Amino acid sequence: MKKIIFSIAILASFLVACNKSDNSNTKTVQLNEIFSLKVNQTAELDTDGMKITLLEITEDSRCPTNVQCIWAGRVVAEFKVEMNGETLIKTLTDNPENDPSLSTTFTAFGHLVKLEEVTPYPETTTSIPQKDYVVKIEIE
Repeated sequence: MKKIIFSIAILASFLVACNKSDNSNTKTVQLNEIFSLKVNQTAELDTDGMKITLLEITEDSRCPTNVQCIWAGRVVAEFKVEMNGETLIKTLTDNPENDPSLSTTFTAFGHLVKLEEVTPYPETTTSIPQKDYVVKIEIE
């Protein structure tokens, strides 16, 4: 009997630790506040609980520093937006000029989400690892 209780206690501790590590990747943000997200990081609005997660940078064709390019390029970021059990996948870009299907903003659950900045900016033609990207956005 003691072994069963001990095993249950260890399992419960493990589950609590896993839940805590999942929550550490979520931060609370306010409306009209510019905040940063890394890939797989989530922000939750303090007003209504809407959550936004940066899933990945799907394209980064920005012209590297000190390189002459014909086109400035663009960066495209994909987000998951959740609220009240509903999930949307949305995309933002810093340069929608050549693709009318992309924009620097999107609307979700009554909020306007604006892309402010994506860092780091490419310095060479070497691709940037997903884990290094930081996206700054604002939710109105």
